This record gives sequence, C-alpha cells and structure tokens, in this order.
Amino acid sequence: MRKPSSFEQIIDLFLLRTTPPDYAVDQPYYTTGNIVAAAIIRVAIIGVVAILFNSSYGSSGWWWTAVMFAMWGLGAYPAWIQYNKYYDKVEELHTGTLCGSCRHFNPTNQLCMIMDVHVTSEEPPCEGEAWEPR
Repeated sequence: MRKPSSFEQIIDLFLLRTTPPDYAVDQPYYTTGNIVAAAIIRVAIIGVVAILFNSSYGSSGWWWTAVMFAMWGLGAYPAWIQYNKYYDKVEELHTGTLCGSCRHFNPTNQLCMIMDVHVTSEEPPCEGEAWEPR
C-alpha cells in the first residue's frame, strides 16, 4: 500500500473525490457522517471567504447570489453526489448480502449492530451465526 501525497490528503480532507482512492483500507471509505462533515466544512470555508471579501464588493445583490451558487456548487452538490453513490452502494449490500437482510444491519452507517463492524460484501462479520431475519 502506498502513502498518499499531501495533495491527496487535502482532497481527502474535503472529500472532493467520488470514488475511494486506491490506498483506502477502511471499509466503507465514505460514510454518511464524513460526507456531511466535509460538506459543512466546505460551506463554512466558502462562507468565511465570502464574509472577508464582502468589504471589497459591498453587499450588492449579485455578490450574495454568486456566494449562494458557490455554496451549492462547491459545498453541497458534491456531498449530494457522494451521498447518492454511497446510498447505491448500501442498497447493493442491502439486497445482495446476508447482512442486508439481517435485523442487526444498520443501513445509515453500513454497520452490524451486534459486532460493531462495518459490513462489506466479502463476508458477514458474524459469519452468519448471529443472523436474524427482519
């Protein structure tokens, strides 16, 4: 496994990629929590920059319209795309694995509630012994 570069670490901090990198070892790489946290960080940075530049542009209507489009286009829209991809992956797990039909599977964070382990498509964390139908 290779180590990520500084540029890749910045991209990962703000979750600006839509697929997990090749050096990702954690499964799942993206979860609902880090998608929302990265969106909040991006929107906050855009908001702070907008407030700092507000003194030079004044409070004209076009300025705040541009800021709102930037918050959507650079802050919230990438998170929406990532969440849709994450949701599709969870749906694949939900329909295609034994864990997806278990009552202990939590689809919001892709977690087995008994084992407290993220579920992957390779094998059930409990090896099927604690499986209970929904």
